[in-house]
Amino acid sequence: MAATETFRVSSHLKDIIGRDLVTNEFVAIFELVKNSFDAGATRVDIEFDPDENTIAIVDDGRGMSPKDIRDKWLFVAYSEKVPEADNYRDRIKPAGQFAGSKGIGRFACDTLGANLVLYSMVSGSSTISKLEVDWTQFEKDSKEEFQAVTVKLARARAFPKIHNAKSPNEHGTVLVIKNVRHLWDEDSIGKLRKDLAKLIDPFGTTTNVVVSTWLADGGAEQIEGVDGPVGNHIADLLQDKTSRIDVLIEDGNIGTTLFDRGRKIYTIKEVSPYEELEGCTVRGTIYFLNRAAKHNFTMRMGVRPVEFGSVFLFLNGFRIFPIGEEFDDTLGLSRRKQQGQSRYLGTRDILGRVDVSARPKMFREVSSRDAGLIDDARSRALYDAIRKHMIFRLERYVVGVNWKDKRDQDRDTSDSLVTESARERVLAIVGGLARSRDIEIVYYDPEIVRVSDDPDQITDNALKAIEEVAESSGDTALLGQIEEARRRIEELRASREEAHEVAQRAIEERQRADARIDRLEQQAAFLGSSRDVNVERVQLLMHQATIHLGHVRSAIANVSHELGSVLALASTPARDGDFDDFEDLLASIRQSGRRALASIAGANLSGERLRTVLSFAPNIRVDLQTDKVRGDLLKFFGEYFTVRLAGVPGMPVATFDAGGLMLDREFSPVDIAVLIDNLQDNARKAKATRVDFKAARKGQDAVSIRVTDDGLGIDERRVDSAKIFERGYSGSPGGTGLGLYTVRQIVQEMNGSIELFGDGSRADFEIVIPGEKA
Repeated sequence: MAATETFRVSSHLKDIIGRDLVTNEFVAIFELVKNSFDAGATRVDIEFDPDENTIAIVDDGRGMSPKDIRDKWLFVAYSEKVPEADNYRDRIKPAGQFAGSKGIGRFACDTLGANLVLYSMVSGSSTISKLEVDWTQFEKDSKEEFQAVTVKLARARAFPKIHNAKSPNEHGTVLVIKNVRHLWDEDSIGKLRKDLAKLIDPFGTTTNVVVSTWLADGGAEQIEGVDGPVGNHIADLLQDKTSRIDVLIEDGNIGTTLFDRGRKIYTIKEVSPYEELEGCTVRGTIYFLNRAAKHNFTMRMGVRPVEFGSVFLFLNGFRIFPIGEEFDDTLGLSRRKQQGQSRYLGTRDILGRVDVSARPKMFREVSSRDAGLIDDARSRALYDAIRKHMIFRLERYVVGVNWKDKRDQDRDTSDSLVTESARERVLAIVGGLARSRDIEIVYYDPEIVRVSDDPDQITDNALKAIEEVAESSGDTALLGQIEEARRRIEELRASREEAHEVAQRAIEERQRADARIDRLEQQAAFLGSSRDVNVERVQLLMHQATIHLGHVRSAIANVSHELGSVLALASTPARDGDFDDFEDLLASIRQSGRRALASIAGANLSGERLRTVLSFAPNIRVDLQTDKVRGDLLKFFGEYFTVRLAGVPGMPVATFDAGGLMLDREFSPVDIAVLIDNLQDNARKAKATRVDFKAARKGQDAVSIRVTDDGLGIDERRVDSAKIFERGYSGSPGGTGLGLYTVRQIVQEMNGSIELFGDGSRADFEIVIPGEKA
């Protein structure tokens, strides 16, 4: 026959679920404060008395009757939390969910001290229950069974006297922990307060329960940072001086509202994709602190934000440690930040609180109470929701709006958001949300998401984003604004195009006027005013004209003489049959003809010079006495083209491009004028409509001037291009054969050269003129 047996529990169990499990004294106090919260307390006082070596924890919760103590408190691992209508938990969780769910938090008393005296009273009863526990009794013999160790349950006439805390009036509990195991001085209590603040209410945003600490040192004065209510008075800073996002995941939906330094930007709603979170409520608030907010935080809190923490996780009202601590990266933000400092938010950039309200065992905390949640599908879905729908969505706004303006780092107000550039950045974010079919736009700031009054400030991207928001939210008034804006933009574009055409015509007319003025100024500079001509300069002009006229007369006389000799020779009778005399006669005639042609060429050059000298008559700026000047030859070319050749009837349009060069040397203005005129006249004879002179550097000191035209060119069937520079050879009917010959003479007198270039079919010339040193 099989016998029925039962487990036996060693008294050593007390250490396993007590000091061995809750090893940190701060965590032990957190566990006891949790119990007070679960009892519906509105105030909790924690008093440390170093003289008595005690810790007293006083609350005004529901309290416990002797039966509650016997059936529940002394029942190891039993946890029955009865909801009340005004329970603190009602704000953050469905009714029936509590901070403590393991039924072992009471053993945290053993971590704090060797002895416990519990006083408790329930509403409607005048009886105060008193329970005394000596934890050392469980440590004497591990073979002794746990339930064999006795504790004392009795009645007390009154609650014990606590120096700084008011005893419960109608209901509540007092825990007096004696023979404490740790030193509690001002420094350790100050650290406890900071951790309590982060554990219970990190941002000072709740007022339901007041937790206070006290040091019973016998003094009447309160010690700052030690005595009084625990809390962080930074709620106004975080609410009004940061960019923040509020997210609520509940009943299969996600509601999101984003604020920027107190200004509500948008509210959206979408279906939750997290099936694992069904049946629980997740409420989160994440803050981004710019440089100004970080500075204010440090000044007010006495600690930098990065040292304070990051995103804290609360399960049923109490923090899951160590998530949110300075070096904790449960959410993987620090690792991600390393991939893009200017693209991602890291733990150093944000603060936040996420409250999860869930039924027991839906999320399981590691038993040591300082290692976060047990990894499973629900905890992974929770972390994913925090990242994607809280942190990353805030990140898109911060990176796309705040970080685009470097000066925004030092602003603590949202005034700059109404500027056109900032509005367009915000519109890009809201418009991106509107493009998603899964997101419903519930609200947007009408001062930001609107059509600008100034058509100049409306960009296509901004208008498109506004249209997407209007269509998503069904805002017909905003759609009307968009249509009106498009009409105004079109009108503005049309008027601007018309104004641009008018302005362009005005500019072109101005340019033409400026060109005429420049030409007149150059003419004035080159020729001066005829009123400057004095008697002496007229005499010089006449002197030069007389010289060239004398050359012409002399040439004519020479031609007449040679022609007379030819006629005399022609009239001399030849002896019959004397061929030698006949050959001598022909040779004499030919020689006289050549001398006559040379005289005619000289007369032609002198005539050309005379014509040019006379063209300068309105104002002589050339030293006519020497016929030479020293200066920039190319500048003279340009002035001559502008002043003398512009608009000459019947002649091709002549242009000169100096190429930005200079050629300083001595030259004859009259000869240069003859050279240019002859080349232009040749282009006219070739039926050209334009002739272009273009200068370029040739070697170290010389300049090349290429002359091209759009005329008929050289007819190789009738013209020998090798002879065109010879005296008397002409490529056109009725030509004298002196034009190009004269040009070459002038160039050679300056130690230069002139040649045809190209394939020889065009009348394109290259003139090379050296500098003075060449």
